[in-house]
Amino acid sequence: MRKRIRLHEVRVGMFIDEVESGSQAQPQRFSPFLVSSVSEIQRIMNSNVMTVVIDIRKGRDVEPGNARPQTLDRAQFEATLLGSFSAKEVDQARQAIEETKPHIRNVLAEARLNGGFASDAADFAVERIMSAASSNAGALIGVAKLKQKDEITFLHSLAVSALMISFGRSLGLREEDIRLLGVGGLVHDLGKMTLPDAILKNTGKLTAEEMELVRMHPQRGYEIVSRIANTPRQILDICRYHHEKLDGSGYPSGLSGPKIPYVARLAAICDVYDALTTVRPYKRAWSQAEAVNVMMTSQGHFDDELLAAFVSKMVISGTLH
Repeated sequence: MRKRIRLHEVRVGMFIDEVESGSQAQPQRFSPFLVSSVSEIQRIMNSNVMTVVIDIRKGRDVEPGNARPQTLDRAQFEATLLGSFSAKEVDQARQAIEETKPHIRNVLAEARLNGGFASDAADFAVERIMSAASSNAGALIGVAKLKQKDEITFLHSLAVSALMISFGRSLGLREEDIRLLGVGGLVHDLGKMTLPDAILKNTGKLTAEEMELVRMHPQRGYEIVSRIANTPRQILDICRYHHEKLDGSGYPSGLSGPKIPYVARLAAICDVYDALTTVRPYKRAWSQAEAVNVMMTSQGHFDDELLAAFVSKMVISGTLH
């Protein structure tokens, strides 16, 4: 039996079967191993890993007090949502999502079927998201956390767009720059539409060959979006570089530090936060505190100043619940 656990739960005697970043990218040259010393735990803690998967048939299980359920009851999440926002706010958020749905699906379908970019549909969707996020960002992002199997890509795109719009506003950016962040967030994973269904729908471990295909999606997304003449550089940078890491261990280009465009560093934070806090049919949603803890302790992954601003202006401020 395999379990995904956080780094602080790793103990000597556990068999590490898989390691994972917040982007769900498999690091290269990883071999499963049995943790045999405290120094090995420290090595994992100081690495670029964000979570690990242990095999309790081959090694130690998590301590009883740290065991966590693998699924979260959707009714419970709905109740929590209504505890944070009024019924009216939740209804308005759902209405905004329904209004953007056909336009976002158009963007995804055009990329998947024709390898093209439906820029007009993307612009319309972002205008609606910007309007909804101006007064109801928290509820919009909260409702988008409930993802059914057939809505995962659509709602992740919407949620990252809304997160980037809200984060950009909290940073005091110009509305035109915020609109570009919104479009970039909406299409950041467009390259995934070129991947085989077997990979997109796989909820288990991918092979090395499959992971190489996944790691190509930022470049493919960039190529799709760049087919539209005069696409703003910010949107292209978000598509191409949102999986780069500050220490140079990201992909597809292995950029580091300030070589990673500012908008891509911002997108990386919003992308991972949504991935960690999302309720999906095959995984529990991490709490806000769990997600922030993992992101803050993932050395070399994120821009420290931007991440601190995200925690301060989006989490501590109460914008996100």
